[in-house]
Amino acid sequence: MTSPESPQHSSATGGTGAVTHLNAAGAGLMPESVVAAIKSHLDLEARRGAHWAAADARHALEDTRILAARLTGAAPTHLSFGEQASRLWALAFASMPIQRGDRILIARNDWGGNIVNAVRRAAASGAEIVRLPMTAQGRIDVEQAAGLVDERTVAICASAVASSFGLRQPVEALGAIARPDRCLYFVDAAQAIGRFDVTLPGTSADVMVAPGRKWLRAGRGQAMMALSDRALSRLAQPVIVDQSAGAWCADDDFIPHEDARRFEAWEFSTAARLGLRAALQELDRIGLATVRAGIDDRLRRLAAILCDIRGVTVFEDANAEAAFLTFQHAALPATNIVDELAARGIAVASVGLDYARWELEARGLERIVRVAPHVDATEEGIVRLSGEVGRIAYAAAQGRGQ
Repeated sequence: MTSPESPQHSSATGGTGAVTHLNAAGAGLMPESVVAAIKSHLDLEARRGAHWAAADARHALEDTRILAARLTGAAPTHLSFGEQASRLWALAFASMPIQRGDRILIARNDWGGNIVNAVRRAAASGAEIVRLPMTAQGRIDVEQAAGLVDERTVAICASAVASSFGLRQPVEALGAIARPDRCLYFVDAAQAIGRFDVTLPGTSADVMVAPGRKWLRAGRGQAMMALSDRALSRLAQPVIVDQSAGAWCADDDFIPHEDARRFEAWEFSTAARLGLRAALQELDRIGLATVRAGIDDRLRRLAAILCDIRGVTVFEDANAEAAFLTFQHAALPATNIVDELAARGIAVASVGLDYARWELEARGLERIVRVAPHVDATEEGIVRLSGEVGRIAYAAAQGRGQ
C-alpha cells in the first residue's frame, strides 16, 4: 500500500497516529511541514507583531501566489485568495451582470452553497435556473447539455467532483461546448485540486475555486480562485470591495485593481497563507501523479473490502476516476455508522440533504457515508475501517434477530 514516495501518517503529517483519518475530502491531515510553517510565523508575530511579521513574509506570500497559480494553470495576476472557496465562488457569481430572462445552467451535484447562491440570485434578477442533464452513471451528460446552451445562457456551473458522489465529472468536455461571450463557466474544484490534474485552461473555465484544507492538506481558512481574461473583464466591478482591492480616489470614486486582487481582502491570516505555501511545496515534492496513484490504490483496496460486507452498497467504481468512495448500509443510517466509527477513533464523514439536496433526492437517498483516504492512510487503517464497519453491521443484524 505504501511506497518510498508516499508519506506515512506518523512522520509526514502532524497527527499522532491516535486517529485513523479517512476524511481528506473534508479536511486532510496537515503534513509536518505545513504545521511547522504556521507555527513558525505565529511565533514571529508574537515577537514582532502581525504587521511587521507579514512584511517580513512578503516574498514568501508572493511565492504562494506563484505556486497556486502554477497548480491551477492561471497567471499569478489572475489568482485571488480568500478564506473560503464557496465565498469566493459566491463573490464572483454575485459580481456577474444578470438580467431577467437570462439562463443559469447548473449541475444538480454542484456544491450546495453554489446552488443556493445561484437560486437566490436567479430569483432576485428574474433569471431562470436550468439543471444540467445527467447520465444514469451520475455524470453530467455533455451531449444533452450542449443543446441547452443558447444566447440567453449567462452562466454554466459544475463541480469537478461532487461532495456527495466521488466520480470525476467531465468538466473538460463541458467547458469545450461553445457558449456566448458573456457566459461564464464556473468550476468548483474543491474535491479535485490536489487529487486530479484539473486546471483553468484545461477545463476552459472562467472561474475556478478550491480550498486549501482538503486534498492539498493546507489547513483551514485558505482558498484560491483562478480567473480567465473573460472573467476579469466581465467581473470588473466586484459587488463587495475591500479598501486594498483598488484605489480610493479624491472624488470618492473607487477603481478596482486590474488583476484578480480586486477580490481579495486586506485582512487575512499570514500564517495560514504560509501554511498553504508549504502544502503546495509538499505536493510538488511528492508529485501529483504519485498522490493520485497512491489514493487510487487505497480506494481499490477499500472498495473490494467494503463490497464484501453484507448490506453495504458502494456507489462508485474505484477503477473509474473516483476521488473518494461513498456507501450506505441497507439497515443502518449513515449518521449511526459515522458516529460509531468516531467512537472507535476512525474519522469519516456523512453527506446529507443539507449539503447535496438535489443530488441525493435524484438518487433516492437522504444521507451517505463518505470515505476519503489520502496518501497518509495506511493499509492497517483501511483494514481497520472495513473491519469496524463489518462489526457495526453484524451487531445491528444481531440486534434485529437476523
